[in-house]
Amino acid sequence: MTIVVDLTLPGGAFPLGTLLDDDPDAHVELERVVPVGDRLLPFFWVSDGSVEHIESMLAEQAEVGEYELLTTAGDQHLYEVRWNSDLDGIVPAIEDNEGAILNGRGVRGRWELRLRFPDHDRLKAFSERCRESGVRFEVNGVYNPHVPSAKDRLTPKQWETMSVAHELGYFEVPRRATLAELADHFGVSEQAVSQRIRRALNTLLSVHQFEPDTR
Repeated sequence: MTIVVDLTLPGGAFPLGTLLDDDPDAHVELERVVPVGDRLLPFFWVSDGSVEHIESMLAEQAEVGEYELLTTAGDQHLYEVRWNSDLDGIVPAIEDNEGAILNGRGVRGRWELRLRFPDHDRLKAFSERCRESGVRFEVNGVYNPHVPSAKDRLTPKQWETMSVAHELGYFEVPRRATLAELADHFGVSEQAVSQRIRRALNTLLSVHQFEPDTR
């Protein structure tokens, strides 16, 4: 049965890692469905960096064979890249075990990836291949086969608080509802409401949801 896994790994453990190591403000966003290996051309967005700096980093990467700037939108640049045939590390570990990168991003010196494998045996083989190659990662979640929704990740009180806050306009700019009004609605203190919101946001952001890109 298909299995999905969320991973966090150091910036240098994945191609394009130099962009993250040399520029802590850089943000690399992979397209939602990204093929791996040297047969297909993956696409990725880079934010918060000049074209000159980005391309100088790409030129220094041994994994990158060719690259092309496709478009620019504000401070976001869309690139297409072809990997060299001797690419090693996590990418061939994914490809050799029939895996696919569903989505991913690189920010603050680390990568967050969502991978899909045909079954548990392939996922186990992928993990062993990474260990043998010295690739270390943290597993944030394993789903079989569906990724839990935002609601499933929160407690009932957290979900209710976030839903009501959204409906009343607490997250809008400018706000249509205050923390005091939310506290009155739930009959609790402002501190209690604030803690629920902070804990809910922490839960949602600590395990990246990889929502579809809305560019």
